[in-house]
Amino acid sequence: MAVSSGRMRILALEPYYGGSHRAVLDGLARTVDAEWTQLTLPARKWKWRMRGAAITMAAEACALADEHAAGGGEGPPWDLVFASTFVNLAEFKGLAGADIAAIPAIVYFHENQLVYPNRHEAEWDFQFPLTNITSALAADRCLFNTRWNLEQFLSQTAPFLKRFPDHHPSGVAERIAAKSAVLAPPFDPAPLDAAMPPVRGARPRIVWPHRWEHDKDPEAFFAAVSGLAGEGLDFEVAIAGQAFRETADMMQAAAAALGDRLVHAAEPSSRAEYAALLASADIAVSTAVNEFFGLAMIEASYAGCFPLVPDRLAYPEIYPAEFRYGHADALVAKLRSHILERPEPCAAGDVAAAFTFERLAPAYAEEFERVAAHAALRYRGRGVSGAAPVVRVDVSKEGS
Repeated sequence: MAVSSGRMRILALEPYYGGSHRAVLDGLARTVDAEWTQLTLPARKWKWRMRGAAITMAAEACALADEHAAGGGEGPPWDLVFASTFVNLAEFKGLAGADIAAIPAIVYFHENQLVYPNRHEAEWDFQFPLTNITSALAADRCLFNTRWNLEQFLSQTAPFLKRFPDHHPSGVAERIAAKSAVLAPPFDPAPLDAAMPPVRGARPRIVWPHRWEHDKDPEAFFAAVSGLAGEGLDFEVAIAGQAFRETADMMQAAAAALGDRLVHAAEPSSRAEYAALLASADIAVSTAVNEFFGLAMIEASYAGCFPLVPDRLAYPEIYPAEFRYGHADALVAKLRSHILERPEPCAAGDVAAAFTFERLAPAYAEEFERVAAHAALRYRGRGVSGAAPVVRVDVSKEGS
């Protein structure tokens, strides 16, 4: 565990250490001048992470606190807790004991379960939105990645709580709103800069940079590109997102419909490979029915792609109208137009550049300082550097 050197000491809790959650946390640890201790679990079985991560992480935090005390440390070993929504912060505080529970805490909402589009709702699924609500109540500060995410969470809190059979809590949304703010997730442009400038092939290329799950609606994407292939248009398709077994049949059908137009269909093996794939594409497409920010589309835009996003969810607050479409036919029309007349590279570069770590890390440092200062802890300054070491503990003891 790091020895305090006058910097703020931050305990980060991330039960789903992968994808954008990992990228944002690791980037903040590099760019916000603090001593970071990261408690993490592998990014799988997200429902079980929400159910049980607090138990594992509280035990590990207590062990680290005991180590701190045995080494002569006075007071709590951290000045701030920074938690993702995959950990139940209220449970964590209750299990970790009074000293750790007293440390001010921020919960970062990459997403929220109140508006997640469950295909098969069961009563036991209610635990997940309730975890989000109790975590928000237990936090000193709630940060949401978009205004849309915050507004949806607040608007759905009271209707959800009315589903209780009795003893309906009141004023919960108002209490959460009073301590909430919007702060976008940053991205690291370095791998994308290394792949620049965009190098285009002979045919226009459309990239799909998303996880292959139902909330990203891959069926809508394949319907659009398959229809354009049926018209005889000459273009390429690159699939760059994480795939799952349940999507195998869809991938096979797409390969059959697209033929040699499908030039890539696998998750890239490295950030460099991913950046090169984005830089080789002309157009990036989202058909998401659930998106709270969309870091993949921001990265694609920065790499030079022309983004096409649905006119819904969080997208309207990020992308000007020229990059949005209203319905499936409009997506097909825009794709057809850009295949026939390729868009200029980096049309949305300025949109994406607003979300780099260089631009946003100072705002995170300011939030961290403010929350800790309000609790009268010893931290007195802030900076943006990355000189301090990071201690990361994968708390999955069995390594699986």
